[in-house]
Amino acid sequence: MKKITIYSLFATSLLLTSCADDYLNTNPESTINEEQLATSPSALQGLVDGVYTGFRTFGNTNSGNHEDYGHKSMLAGLDLMSNDVTMAKSSWYISWYNYTGRVQTNGRSLLPWNTYYLQIKTINTIINTVNQAGVNDSNKYVLGQAYALRALSYFMLARIYGPTYIGHTSDLCVPIYTSVGFEGKSRSNVGEVYALIENDLLKSIDLLNGYTRPTREKVDKSVANALLAQVSLEIGKYTQAASAANAARQGYNLGTEAQWRNGFYDINLTTDAMWGAVINSSNTSFVASFHGHFDNTNTSGYAGGLGIYKNIDKRLYDKISSTDYRKKAFVSPVGGDPSYPQLPAYANIKFIDPTVSDADYIYLRASEMYYIEAEALARSGNETQAKAVLYQITHARDAGYASSLNTGSALIDEIITQKRIELWGEGAAWFDMKRLGVGLDRNYTGTNHPTFGQLNIPANSSKFLWQIPQAEIDTNPNIVQNPN
Repeated sequence: MKKITIYSLFATSLLLTSCADDYLNTNPESTINEEQLATSPSALQGLVDGVYTGFRTFGNTNSGNHEDYGHKSMLAGLDLMSNDVTMAKSSWYISWYNYTGRVQTNGRSLLPWNTYYLQIKTINTIINTVNQAGVNDSNKYVLGQAYALRALSYFMLARIYGPTYIGHTSDLCVPIYTSVGFEGKSRSNVGEVYALIENDLLKSIDLLNGYTRPTREKVDKSVANALLAQVSLEIGKYTQAASAANAARQGYNLGTEAQWRNGFYDINLTTDAMWGAVINSSNTSFVASFHGHFDNTNTSGYAGGLGIYKNIDKRLYDKISSTDYRKKAFVSPVGGDPSYPQLPAYANIKFIDPTVSDADYIYLRASEMYYIEAEALARSGNETQAKAVLYQITHARDAGYASSLNTGSALIDEIITQKRIELWGEGAAWFDMKRLGVGLDRNYTGTNHPTFGQLNIPANSSKFLWQIPQAEIDTNPNIVQNPN
């Protein structure tokens, strides 16, 4: 495996990268110098666009790894570490599913590390160039996008390699880099990392006010607010979380049943899609893609073609109301699905790509914001409004749903359960398990997790921390490892 660490990433001059066999040359940074960046808004936007490209590029870390296709791959793998997703055969993503990938000597431990630090390197150049040149009307929107992208990158790293925020602000998290340098840094603490994340998002929201993006591939104020809502929930700022979530979801449509069940393959057909990447014939990575791994109906992909089915956990399926149309996104254990008779019980038919290999990546949906707002309101003591927000989205999915009668922890549990149903396979489940102190419990009576996935890990175990990858340990003398 090609080893690229923080130390080696930052020791390489950002603007002089030109090695023909190095994946870094896919970014536009090799053709733009500092003077051009400082004076050209289009050059700055080009560099930001390179970051967006990096977020959906195959082979950023290891070109032979079909789990290495950017941000969407990280979300997919982390959901496979939750209670809610099963995989039928041992293949790609097995080391996520069975928790061996988090160990420092496993190459998978490097995937999130390089996926986000590589982009942070570029983002820091954008931020520092604009701030040194002076923020003005021609560059403020670029700067706003850059702050949001850096915040997301550190947020992902913090939740993967660091502990939860509440009660752990003095514990080790990840190194903070805000400029290009030659020295590998030590790990900052949780409080410091989240302070940077929150401040970046607040700056982004301010700078992106008035920005109209050309496509949903770009970050705008609604996306920055959505990220702030996620972060605020994580750090226990519930009033801020509810406010940001409410602001973020404005202008997005929850859609009809037909629109929700269209396969989540087109960012423009998914009415509540906030941000993602457009995949087409010129940039597709074919089976090394989200739908390649999660579309059980596509006989050309890993899931449907090789029987590496991605299915819903039996317990979660049983929690879905019979009148909830989201239940139709999974094959019934009673009678199966006549459209897909080859699929086993509980197989997901939520993710379907009729293009076979050109499905878009959807990173963020407005539907998530309803659950963040509802949970934050409930934790703030405003249960009446929390129930109203929960009803708004749940009744849209389930015509038989009545306003919740739950209170206290039972209400929060209901909100989280509905969130798990809505966002199954989209990257929220494991993060919420970690945040809420929920253990891994797959070895239960009647489980539909295969033997190789029947793990039980207690809540707050060190196994919910990914270890710092071996490549970073080898080259950065200032780094400290997480427990095994």
